[in-house]
Amino acid sequence: MDDNILNQKWSAGSLLRFAFPTIVMMIFMGLYTIVDTIFVAQFVNTDALSSINIVCPIINITVGLGTMLATGSNAIVSRKMGAGENQEAKEDFTLLILTGAVIGFLILLGGTIWIEKIVYALGASDLLFPYCKDYLMVLFLFIPANILQTLFSNLFVTAGKPGLGFGLSVLAGVANIILDYIFIVPCGLGIRGAALGTGFGYLLPTVAGLVYFARSKGTLSFTRPKLKWTVIGESCFNGSSEML
Repeated sequence: MDDNILNQKWSAGSLLRFAFPTIVMMIFMGLYTIVDTIFVAQFVNTDALSSINIVCPIINITVGLGTMLATGSNAIVSRKMGAGENQEAKEDFTLLILTGAVIGFLILLGGTIWIEKIVYALGASDLLFPYCKDYLMVLFLFIPANILQTLFSNLFVTAGKPGLGFGLSVLAGVANIILDYIFIVPCGLGIRGAALGTGFGYLLPTVAGLVYFARSKGTLSFTRPKLKWTVIGESCFNGSSEML
């Protein structure tokens, strides 16, 4: 029995039903910063709100890199699954997930080392600098999770589980709202609380993805990867337009 969900005849209706969870999932992923701005504006102050807007480019770059890898990975892995090369698809899938994790940790390392230079380069004034630094420092700790959750959310579709990716994104979005309130208001963590709420929102789909693909018995799961620079390069090139 073929467990490859992509190996079927598609109609316009079935394609829309398959894609709908991903569309809604992407909307929820885009709500993280909006939720932060609402809570910070209500419970911190306008200087903190301005600081979130200043550091937004770092978040956008990170999401862009994750989208680049996710789109390129989808193309490569789906093509090999369609050709019946399931073992090679698993190897490339695992390699690209590891690549995303390495990129995330490099950004985390560089960001924490050069945090002050980055904040000033983004245009923060001396007044806004403490808020920008507090918010961005916490977010840098969750950058690997941000990239991995973008990868997993897209690759759940390739694995034939778009509903799972949708459910996890909704759960992460709701958790972000609840945790933002808890960290900012009762805990009194201010703008750092907003960043923590967002970070844990990134973390939920990441942990779920790691567990799912580690235990999966389906077509797509973790396996011992083979280092193929051509696969990494093709993934980055293929997804570069989506990154931009």
